[in-house]
Amino acid sequence: MMKSISDDFTRSSEKQARSSSSTHVPVHFAVHKPGCHFESCCGVCNLFPGVILIAFSQVLVGSLLLTLLLSHGKQYDAIHHTQKSQFMSLATGAVLSGVTGAGLLLIIVALTENCRAMLVYLMAAFFVWLCIVSLAITKIGRSCVRFKEAPKIKDEQHRVVNLACVSGLLSFLGGVLYLFSFLVVFSFYHFRYVRRAILMHEAECQ
Repeated sequence: MMKSISDDFTRSSEKQARSSSSTHVPVHFAVHKPGCHFESCCGVCNLFPGVILIAFSQVLVGSLLLTLLLSHGKQYDAIHHTQKSQFMSLATGAVLSGVTGAGLLLIIVALTENCRAMLVYLMAAFFVWLCIVSLAITKIGRSCVRFKEAPKIKDEQHRVVNLACVSGLLSFLGGVLYLFSFLVVFSFYHFRYVRRAILMHEAECQ
């Protein structure tokens, strides 16, 4: 009699524990159930070669554009009508230096898989993206102001204004591409750390 009572008590306690654990299951564990390989559930974890490609592309494109800017800085300022202050060349050089530095940091993060370095990269990349968008808006805004003065300027200067506007649009397109690469890297590392948490959870359950 006492044995049956104790068995009923243990069964009821096990049921309560199971019900309480099922109600407090995290979202990631509810979606990716134990025994499910995370790489097969989410292909984001297979983006490691893509992250490396993004990092090297940022370094390569940033360094090439920075070299072109250093060799043709006067013509670049002449297009944007900042020969005296050299504001546009200095601002663009700072942005390109940020893109190159962020790419180098991403290479380090991808090879070392350091969580703190990843957070530093995400903050730096977000700041660089804001600078790219601000630079593009500045270029387009200055071009629009000069377009208003179109009747007063010569035909040759119309081409210069068009080049300045195209430069602003290309900078904006670069900002869109940089945002896409930022989202890819953020998603990759987010799901990579979530996968580690799931594996640790499965190990504790076993």
